[in-house]
Amino acid sequence: MILADVSIKRPVFITVIFVVLLVVGILSYNRLTVNDMPQADIPYVTVTVEQRGASPEQLETKVTKLVEEAAGQISGVKHISSTITEGVSNTVLEFSMDKSADVAVQEVRDKVGSIRGQLPQEVEEPVIAKFDMSAEAIFSLAVSGTGETKELSQLVDDVVKKGLYTVKGVGAVNIQGNTGREIHILLDKEKLASFGLTTSEVVNSLQSDNLEMQGGKVTDASTEISLSTTSNINKVEDFSNVLIAKRAGSEIRVRDVAEVRDGMKDRESLCFYQGKPAIGIDIIKQSGANTVKVSENVKEELTRIAGLLPEGVKVDIVRDNSQAVKDTVNNVNKTVLEGCILAVAIIFLFLNKWQSTLTSAISLPISIITTFIAMKLMNFSINTMSMMAISLSVGLLIDDAIVVIENIERHLGMGKSPFQAAQDATSEIGLAVLATSLSVVAVFLPVALVSGFIGKIFIEFGLTVVFSMLVSLFVSFTLVPMMSAKLLKAEDKREKGIIGKFLGWFDQRFDKLAGNYSQLLKVVLRHRVKTLVLVFAMFAGSIALVPGLGFTFLPATDLGELTIDVGLDSGLSLEAAGQKAKNLESIALKYPEVRSMYTTVGMDEVSIYLKLSDKKERKDSAKDIAEKMRNDYEKVPGIEFAIYTASMGSGTAKDVTFNIRGNDYEQMQTIALAAKQMLREDPSARDISISYKAGKPKLQLEVDRDQAADLGVNSAAVGETLNTLFDGVVVSKFNGAKDRYDVRVSLEEDQRVDLGSLSGIYVSGSNERMVPLDQVTRKAFATTSSTLQRYDRAGEIELSANVTGISADDFSALNLQKLNHELQMPKGISLVLADDPMGDGFIELVIALGMGILFIFLVMAAQFESYIDPVAIMFALPLAIIGAILGLFIAGSQLSVMSLIGVILLMGLVAKNAILLVDYARQKRSEGAEIYNALAEAGLVRLRPIVMTSLAMIFGMLPSAFAQATGSEMYAPMAHAVIGGLITSTILTLFVVPVIYTLLDDCKKMFRRQSSVISVKG
Repeated sequence: MILADVSIKRPVFITVIFVVLLVVGILSYNRLTVNDMPQADIPYVTVTVEQRGASPEQLETKVTKLVEEAAGQISGVKHISSTITEGVSNTVLEFSMDKSADVAVQEVRDKVGSIRGQLPQEVEEPVIAKFDMSAEAIFSLAVSGTGETKELSQLVDDVVKKGLYTVKGVGAVNIQGNTGREIHILLDKEKLASFGLTTSEVVNSLQSDNLEMQGGKVTDASTEISLSTTSNINKVEDFSNVLIAKRAGSEIRVRDVAEVRDGMKDRESLCFYQGKPAIGIDIIKQSGANTVKVSENVKEELTRIAGLLPEGVKVDIVRDNSQAVKDTVNNVNKTVLEGCILAVAIIFLFLNKWQSTLTSAISLPISIITTFIAMKLMNFSINTMSMMAISLSVGLLIDDAIVVIENIERHLGMGKSPFQAAQDATSEIGLAVLATSLSVVAVFLPVALVSGFIGKIFIEFGLTVVFSMLVSLFVSFTLVPMMSAKLLKAEDKREKGIIGKFLGWFDQRFDKLAGNYSQLLKVVLRHRVKTLVLVFAMFAGSIALVPGLGFTFLPATDLGELTIDVGLDSGLSLEAAGQKAKNLESIALKYPEVRSMYTTVGMDEVSIYLKLSDKKERKDSAKDIAEKMRNDYEKVPGIEFAIYTASMGSGTAKDVTFNIRGNDYEQMQTIALAAKQMLREDPSARDISISYKAGKPKLQLEVDRDQAADLGVNSAAVGETLNTLFDGVVVSKFNGAKDRYDVRVSLEEDQRVDLGSLSGIYVSGSNERMVPLDQVTRKAFATTSSTLQRYDRAGEIELSANVTGISADDFSALNLQKLNHELQMPKGISLVLADDPMGDGFIELVIALGMGILFIFLVMAAQFESYIDPVAIMFALPLAIIGAILGLFIAGSQLSVMSLIGVILLMGLVAKNAILLVDYARQKRSEGAEIYNALAEAGLVRLRPIVMTSLAMIFGMLPSAFAQATGSEMYAPMAHAVIGGLITSTILTLFVVPVIYTLLDDCKKMFRRQSSVISVKG
């Protein structure tokens, strides 16, 4: 083999190459970003349109449907979903994965721009943005102090927020529970009536004052002077002097009909930390930024900010997502190191020489470090998926080196010199090693080519394994032969002492085992049909266990965090919602595992974040604690709640979601409530809720057109007057010392407390006559929706639940059929399972598994120059499934994407072992050996490397299988599947592959005889 020959003859040259690779690899590792999951640029685009005070029904008709219709014309749109709440319409456009996200954003912007003129004038400019999966809070802070909320909010804006925005990698700083300065002009309706003024006159006068306008320029031959007009108000109290109108020669100013206050904006949310009022800050990193680095920079900035804060004000770190990322990466690194040590120990056990062990062991760090070069070139990051690939590769990376060096040892035993043994052994086994490595590459390359959302996540995993395998192959053909030629000696220098005696005893026992195996193989070959029947029975038995395993897309991980989302009755004030939140907090505080608590409160929702003690310090898992809390919260009336355990790679989505779709919201709501009641009867269902909820009570003032026309009242004036008085309208900006602040006109607070406040309000009629509002309107009571949802241009109500004691898939299948059967859906209404891109991704992985198996067959066919011999090896692949299912069953793990990855890996590993066996048997047959003797000798010679590589892989995966650290639940099922599959497949492959191989050989002989008979007769 050319590579081996060059390496052996030019050791300095090959050493220089690997020194360079190590240096560049270390540099690449230090420059890789660290995140929780791979960066996935998915083509989702959001369109957000706001109109203050507009009901969801109004927005749906006047805004959402227009946006959906326009955006739906763009090519590549798969689904359109919209969520409409009071004042906000949010539409999400899902494009096919082959669409560029940047192109999609531009096309949506163009389409929405084309309908801008059809939208109500009152809406704010639509905000169109690319959906970024990583745009979530990586850091949450709570600012608390003893001062007033106004001063604390100003301090957060001026010091904390501005300081955080200077941190490299920070994309956004979102603040909750704060308020801002606002200038209030509070009208007195009785004074307005006494002066005969309308609200529009007040608004127009204020909008015409406090201005700064450009006035052009004057020029002469040598100079140019700009002109501007200014009437800026520099003091808040000066707003009182703004002239509104003149009546009977008298000036009416703002102070005559209103009070001017330097006040605060209405609060939209409340925050509590450890039960005390606070201002919450969520820090969102820039897309692609290093989570850990950004977190470290934020902490440095917080140290600086702490020195600027007054006494009594402090900033607490509520949540630091980078810590979970660091813990997970460090734990994976630890398992990799432990796996390496165990794998090297297995090598030493079998080879019984420190020189051979060193030669094999050194390939591990070199292969891993060199893989980082490829990761950097591909712009990968250090994340859960890439590090899991490295962890998975520990046993793989040493396999090639083990096989090569074991063969070199065998040639040394023939009396050859180390130089000659290295050359001959590498050349002899080179094609087999190449085929075994390419079989693993063939399995994982399709994983990297999986399409859809799941492909965006798994591309780094698949390609990292592929890179590491190719590097390992290069190391086995270069560094291993070179070091073997230099370090190994022809004489037998084995370890002495107690260790040496143990290793000698182990060698003797293994040689005896190999002899027994060779004899047993001959017996098995005489009972081939019985052997296959037994194996088939084992395979069928293992498949029967699958339904009992359950299925989940990604295994749940215990990160020591809980989130309790609570929906309150509509119509509550923010203060009442805050009091409700305090009661809910008291329930969580009863649990000693709770270390910290952070609560955010909206008008009709509460979110409580709980940080638990480290899982090593508590008896119950986060899931068990959540179940106990669930029982307590079910006793609280007037709420709907859901409890989520923080888990890697998952958000706050419930386990199961059904969608009720149609265009009649009343019918859909009736169906949703009935379905919700049916799910309550299922003992496996938890946290059942529907997305549709009645909103606030609403009083509609219907304009009497005939009466309004007679009195000369404009219908628009009625709406504008009510909006100004009861909601407030921003008429100007006040230039403060540090910022510009809104100037809002509204009614006095004590004059807008109940429906009686509507009396005494006037609008302008004909001939400057003041017309009472109740003279041109009729009152009608109604209820608005709190939230409306749409999917693919139709209405939608979500029915969701968490599941316990049964897999989510089984629960969905059983209840979907039951709901559709018993509810008897009206025409135009359908109840379906929510679209699940993850489920589609699982199917894609199964397809990738099929492609991998096909590629393995093609690799072996190319190596053996035969389409028949690889069939014997292909029959070994199902043998891995037996052990994989048993491994999952014994460990109590569910079927998941991670366990499926383990099965995919097993396909390559089983093929590697079978290739070694069949390749040697073919060599012996080419030398004239009879098939049974060739297989017996192949088993005797190849047993040691097969067992060595399998045990190295098994022991390399043991730390992952039994790890208890943060995030270990994610990759443990993969280890369970691999270990179980390797144990059964290694044992069964040694017998089943020879059986199938002899049967195929018999078929070939029979075919040749029949062909000969036909040719003779011809």
